Amino acid sequence: MNARSFAKVVLGDTVVGAWIGRAPFLERAYKHWAMSRRDSSGLYYGVYNTYEEAFADLPSWRAAGWDNDGAAAMWVDNISPIRAGTYPVFFWLSQLLHEGSIVIDYGGSIGLTYYGFRRYAHQPADLRWIVVEVPRIAEQGRCVAKREAAASIEFETALEAVPDGDVLLALGSLQYMKQSVPGLLELRATNPPHVILNKVPLTQGNSYWTLQNFGPSICPYRVYNEADFIGYFEQAGYRLKDRWGVYELDCYVPFHPHEFLPFLTGLYFKKPA
Repeated sequence: MNARSFAKVVLGDTVVGAWIGRAPFLERAYKHWAMSRRDSSGLYYGVYNTYEEAFADLPSWRAAGWDNDGAAAMWVDNISPIRAGTYPVFFWLSQLLHEGSIVIDYGGSIGLTYYGFRRYAHQPADLRWIVVEVPRIAEQGRCVAKREAAASIEFETALEAVPDGDVLLALGSLQYMKQSVPGLLELRATNPPHVILNKVPLTQGNSYWTLQNFGPSICPYRVYNEADFIGYFEQAGYRLKDRWGVYELDCYVPFHPHEFLPFLTGLYFKKPA
């Protein structure tokens, strides 16, 4: 068992981890080890009530968030990494997109889903795929699009600035945002009829924040209460049409075995005509 597996299985998914966490020096040692690694290991630390509490506990010697050169460069040499949990997204896009469709990809990195969809599915004529990202990643995305001769993809830095779309995507991005649910749908006067979300951390328990070290940087990371999360979209007039498990991703917070998530979730919401 390697160090990451030990942290995940023993510290994050057993009562042994909770007992070990009672020793302050061991918890501090784990935090320093987990938050120092730079290998995109996806390690977690801490349980916090708010974004502000989590952000205040970020190590001062590490970059924070996604708006930095290290985060922007993560996928430049591998622009279409496809995992099993992405295929339901591709399926629904293949059913929903048509000539002239507009896709709003909120937090879509350098266009990873666009390049994966282009690789595996038919791209409708005159498709506009608009990625909304932080400035450094948007800049990197434009460079990659030029390199790949990808005429259909665009980049913006504010959701409010993009035109009305047919599909709103948020594929593993909402949990990194200070305010997203609630707050996402309120950013626009008109929301699209289709919302596809993927890699969402949902728990039956209380919502909480933790810290995730994803390699080049560390970011507050939110785990949502499932009923509240789904209820937010239903109250806005959407109906849940499909859901799936993203079993290749999990969220294990050492010393907090009751908070672990063995897999993340994908959801497709549709607003009736």
